[in-house]
Amino acid sequence: MAQVDRKKVTLKDVSKASGLSLITVSRALRQPETVHADTRARIQSTIEEIGYIPNLTARSLVSQRSDMIGVVVPILASSLFADFAQGVSHVLEPRKQQMLLAVSDWCPKKEEEAIRTFIARQADAIIVTGFSHTQTARKLLDSFSGPVVEAWNLRDNAIDSAVGFDNYGAAVEMTRYLIERGYREIVMVGGSSANNDQAEDRRRGFVDAMRGAGRSVDEDTIVEFDNPATIEGGLSLVESLFARKRRPDALFFLAELPAHGAMLWCISNGVRVPDELAIAGFGDLSLSALLPVPMTTVQIRGRAIGECSANLVMERLEGGANDPVTQDIGYHLQIREST
Repeated sequence: MAQVDRKKVTLKDVSKASGLSLITVSRALRQPETVHADTRARIQSTIEEIGYIPNLTARSLVSQRSDMIGVVVPILASSLFADFAQGVSHVLEPRKQQMLLAVSDWCPKKEEEAIRTFIARQADAIIVTGFSHTQTARKLLDSFSGPVVEAWNLRDNAIDSAVGFDNYGAAVEMTRYLIERGYREIVMVGGSSANNDQAEDRRRGFVDAMRGAGRSVDEDTIVEFDNPATIEGGLSLVESLFARKRRPDALFFLAELPAHGAMLWCISNGVRVPDELAIAGFGDLSLSALLPVPMTTVQIRGRAIGECSANLVMERLEGGANDPVTQDIGYHLQIREST
């Protein structure tokens, strides 16, 4: 078998194979509007035939743009963050921008390393999830020359721009709704709020709403699950809660997947929802409306957060206003049969 020649295909090879000058080929790639359409088509056909890939690093040295946007999400198991990433991609793709996607697993050090890598690879902009960063990560983002967007929450201490919704207000509103429905033994179920400002704000909203209604909040009122949130975690958790002497009559989950697990446990064990136990979630994943008892939840528009974040950075990169922007995407209480 003949050995395959694996040498790198260069612009000179395109020139030779197409029978056109190196200057014409280079101009067709850099300023296509200055080259005749037939000539461009001939060059493109040659590029596809011989497998030429432009050196983007060299091009970025000239243009001062890498056409890469760094994005950090905590997890991808939840469709909310997948929708968010899809929203970013939907905006970037038509503009010939590439998304560099990193997953932090809710670990601030992993986020810091991702940010460091984005900057080293000359990313034009960085989009991160939330406001919980290491001191080093915050310094890196503070000194970064391109646009920065902190997504999924709204706070006063944004590094640059912020796109999200009021996590605190959403938790307050759902908790007040459950209280007004007459539930007496409401238990909040959430993941650890350490290094997670969204969970911290949701927890604070629940506590403030309970205390504002004259309800006590103690160790039995707030239950934590291990991150990442899973359906299986909700199954085992609701079983332990139902074994209490003082059973809850309503559960408010600060994440959607364990709420699904709780619902499935109730159905499997003959516990009537909402007559014996009301269940509310946070996120409104697509399955929530399709459960045997459709679930009340806080509806979040993850894709819209991604699209807005990407539009903000592209507006800045394309010469728009440089002032920081705070964009409130909002939320909606989706009331269904589970409460």
